[in-house]
Amino acid sequence: MAGSAGAQHADVLVQTLGNRLATGNADFDSGAWTLGRRVYPSEFGSNWSVNNPGFNALAANSPSMPVGASRLPGNTSLTWDFMPMKIGGVLQNAFYWDGVGSTVAAVDFGVLPGPEYEIALYGRNAPVAVDGAPSLVAGDVIDVTSSSGALHSHRYFYLDSGNQNTASSPADGIYLLSLRMKMNGYDPSQPIYMVLGTPGSTLAALQAAESWVNAWADELAPDFDADFNGDWVVDGSDFLVWQRNFGATNARLALGDADRDGIVGAGDLAVWRDEFGLSIDSFPGAVNGTLPTPAVSVIPEPGSAVLFLLGFSMLARCTRTRAKRRASLASC
Repeated sequence: MAGSAGAQHADVLVQTLGNRLATGNADFDSGAWTLGRRVYPSEFGSNWSVNNPGFNALAANSPSMPVGASRLPGNTSLTWDFMPMKIGGVLQNAFYWDGVGSTVAAVDFGVLPGPEYEIALYGRNAPVAVDGAPSLVAGDVIDVTSSSGALHSHRYFYLDSGNQNTASSPADGIYLLSLRMKMNGYDPSQPIYMVLGTPGSTLAALQAAESWVNAWADELAPDFDADFNGDWVVDGSDFLVWQRNFGATNARLALGDADRDGIVGAGDLAVWRDEFGLSIDSFPGAVNGTLPTPAVSVIPEPGSAVLFLLGFSMLARCTRTRAKRRASLASC
């Protein structure tokens, strides 16, 4: 998990992978465009703003398009949400570490340094800020794709300690944000993370924070595969979505496609059962100063109402199958 905080110009690459937005690395130094990257370090300038990383999407038929990826639709807005994150049981949409130390064990993200602190991302229409509250914040437009699906935009992140820093300069250290990319017609991306150092912080601290976030990327912010109705709770309502759309093809998450194979089937029910009971309040999150260890998956037992729905669904499906068989025999 070597840090890449020294990169000169590497943007957030956003393409489509099946029916979901996918992020990666648009490295203008090496000329490599790859999917899979989710953590992006950068440093505020002396005016407490930075417009790196930018956001990039490749045009249709680009020779640099990663294998399996596709272009974004043309003339369409790419937007974002600020995601809440959980560290040590505390839910916030922005975290701060004073940057003292240079190892993963020293990483200690907590509350922002003051009650008036905000970190804003200036969208195409307006800035949108987070202040450490335990909530998701809907963002603005990053930019609009060209007719060929291309996009290259650098938006400013700005750190404010209160009243545009007129009272005092922000505290030095490392600031952490999470975003998910959104576009009409596609499932949102997995959460991505901005690890932002101040002019007085060290490169070693920034790299340690980047490594720590990389290790916890799957657990740090919520990303429920079985939250079909988008209410941030995996429960019986999501089961009903799956049941009503069973057998659908070219499906998205909203129809019950939890395993992202484009088909609403038995595999999606298994994912729902595994995630049953998860919510923004109950998902585990990350732990400061440590790296995650593989855990034995414990499948929670659904409540009686959900078990009834499961049984009813299976009974109904068996009844339909028997009816089809009788009709087939009758026609022989």
